[in-house]
Amino acid sequence: MAKSDPTVPVETELATDLTAIACLKQGNITGLATLVQEYQVDAVHAALLIVRDPALAEDIAQEAFLQAYRKIDQFDERRPFRPWLIRIVINAALKTAERQKRTTPLEEPRDGHRATEWLIDPASGPEMLVETAETREMVWQALGRLTPQQRAAVVMRYFLDANESEMVRALNRPLTTVKWWLYSARQRLRTLLQPANRDGSEEQEAEHE
Repeated sequence: MAKSDPTVPVETELATDLTAIACLKQGNITGLATLVQEYQVDAVHAALLIVRDPALAEDIAQEAFLQAYRKIDQFDERRPFRPWLIRIVINAALKTAERQKRTTPLEEPRDGHRATEWLIDPASGPEMLVETAETREMVWQALGRLTPQQRAAVVMRYFLDANESEMVRALNRPLTTVKWWLYSARQRLRTLLQPANRDGSEEQEAEHE
């Protein structure tokens, strides 16, 4: 998840977004560059963790920004822009993943090293520890065994730090459905990652003996 610069007040960021959005609503596409610079990392990150292909994720993010531009008149300035954009990204990524049926891990992900680097996020939950390259690869493969909907829920909650209301809006599903996707994803990830975690613990114990 892209982190906001702590030296920049939130009010300043919101004002910048509103200025860019006002430009777009007036037909001035230059405002789009500001929004791309601010939210491109989040957009690509969200798409990648669902479709599991860096090049495809970048295409989805790019199209999402263009779609946001085309639909900018529908955007309510009283709400933050980021959740609205991420909803467009998530929906596009889900449609792509469902079409390609990416519900099993890829033996050789395209540009796999670059892809696993996207998993580094200190804000992630305990199921999503990504401290080493080996662990990132295990998490990457485990994510591939989830359904696209489960991956979307994990992405929203752990990598984009979305709350429940943001997840409901972005995924366009009732809260009960979103909670079920997230719960089942956690259970599946725990099952997939436990053997590796247990092996790592046993190795550490052996080293101390």
